Amino acid sequence: MRWIKRMTWAISLLATITAVGQAQIPLEQQQPETIVVSSNLVTVNVIVTDREGRYVRGLKAEQFLLYDDNVKQQIAHFSVGPTPVSLGIVYEFDPTAPARSLAVLSALNQFVSVLRLGDTVFFTAYTTKGSVTADFIPATNDLLKHFSGSGPGGPANLYDVLYAAADRLHASPNVKRSLLVISDGAGTSGQHRYGDLQNRLREFDAQIYTIHIAVPGVDQFAGYRRWVFEDLTRQTGRRSFLNNSEAEIGRAVLAEMSRVSGAISYSAESESEPELTAICTQIATELRGQYTLGFYPGRITSKSHKLKLLIDATNRKHFSLSYRKSYRLVSKQSKVVGDVPVWPAPF
Repeated sequence: MRWIKRMTWAISLLATITAVGQAQIPLEQQQPETIVVSSNLVTVNVIVTDREGRYVRGLKAEQFLLYDDNVKQQIAHFSVGPTPVSLGIVYEFDPTAPARSLAVLSALNQFVSVLRLGDTVFFTAYTTKGSVTADFIPATNDLLKHFSGSGPGGPANLYDVLYAAADRLHASPNVKRSLLVISDGAGTSGQHRYGDLQNRLREFDAQIYTIHIAVPGVDQFAGYRRWVFEDLTRQTGRRSFLNNSEAEIGRAVLAEMSRVSGAISYSAESESEPELTAICTQIATELRGQYTLGFYPGRITSKSHKLKLLIDATNRKHFSLSYRKSYRLVSKQSKVVGDVPVWPAPF
């Protein structure tokens, strides 16, 4: 009898150890991707919050109702939590502001330090002299050296750089994709205009988080937390509350990029490392709390499609959903303006 009890206890202990070992396996290994992802898969990243702004966890695929042009779609892919993410970072580097660059790059280093198994990341820095891409976050001094002289070549306009980043991110292996843009939002002369970028965003299956950087030479009220505008119809001069400057247009461009993709736009007031780190931490938290849904549209067309996402739950009226509201299938590979130089290895 004692032998039987000991054997039963040993079997129970072995089962417990096995269960604990399985629980410690990363989610990426517990739930491998089993669907075949084709070029026609449309993905939608969604953040669900309650009325207090807290992230809503534990929702199932069957609780989401997804409509494409008011036609209900069958969800072919569903993932949540720490699933692998492909992240692209675009940074407008200003060689004349090394202190700000140090704060930005330090915050980004902390941001990418929380990446997990299966995550991928690339970093693109650009100036009016060109752009360069790496799979790590370089130091400020290395960027200064790289952009000295004639520059690295490649796209030197925000919109052209975003085109190249979109193509690079679209070729990534993960279904969940996101882009972080740190810039003043202003576009210089390049091949692509804002209208072109608007069309490209409809083809972009990733959320675009943006952080606006004020430029003192352009935004004369940068650092004063004060917005002004001019009444051009009456030529009455500046008035407080709004701003009609180029800096404010840049803010609006970045905010629209984020809105269209279902993400959030931030504006760092002090542009210090602690504030930028806090913003990056918030973005990382959202990336981990996203639900990712995918479906194969019944009609393959190049026109813009409207998306509508609902939650089938008793308290759904208390939920707020953030996601992209439209999409357009990519009919062909986008043309990239020039080759973006790539750092072959860390400095």
